[in-house]
Amino acid sequence: MPAAPIVRYADLPTQAWKNGKGVSRTLFSDSNSQGAWSWKVSIAEISQSQPYSQYPGIDRVQVALGPGEIDLEVGGERHRLRAGEQLAFAGEDEVLVAPLGTGFLALNLMFVGEQWEATVSTTNGSGQECSNGQVKILVALNDHCQVGNDQLNRLDALMVRSESPLNISGSFYLVTYTPSGEDSNSKI
Repeated sequence: MPAAPIVRYADLPTQAWKNGKGVSRTLFSDSNSQGAWSWKVSIAEISQSQPYSQYPGIDRVQVALGPGEIDLEVGGERHRLRAGEQLAFAGEDEVLVAPLGTGFLALNLMFVGEQWEATVSTTNGSGQECSNGQVKILVALNDHCQVGNDQLNRLDALMVRSESPLNISGSFYLVTYTPSGEDSNSKI
């Protein structure tokens, strides 16, 4: 049994972007009852060329999930991302996105950089656990992932609890938020 409930991507409602130009599904955030947050992990659906919402004071990391590629223009500089590639940028940057195919998805990390440092890596190792203060989230990369005895589908996710190491099999993105100023070397 996993240490935390599995978030099933297919069951998550879509939410309009702040600028109303697209939709995403939030996997996890530290949102309070007023909706304020200091970190968030979501999956954006990129269906057409459009601007991203601006979030002054927020740092962002985007990981291309595919299928295909996207072009991101950040402050006038163009970046082409293939599935698995990532790009960091500031929330106040003017960002235009153009999918080079249909059905493109992106993993988005948004966080207050004065409070958090964020990394995204791939893992298929077992024994995941957190150090104090860290937030770790596993996002399944395909339909052949397992956590303990639970089968996960692509983009299903769960938060790793510090008190419970997890045995996993399959390929995952490992999102790690570490409080700013703390040692980012963690048990992986």
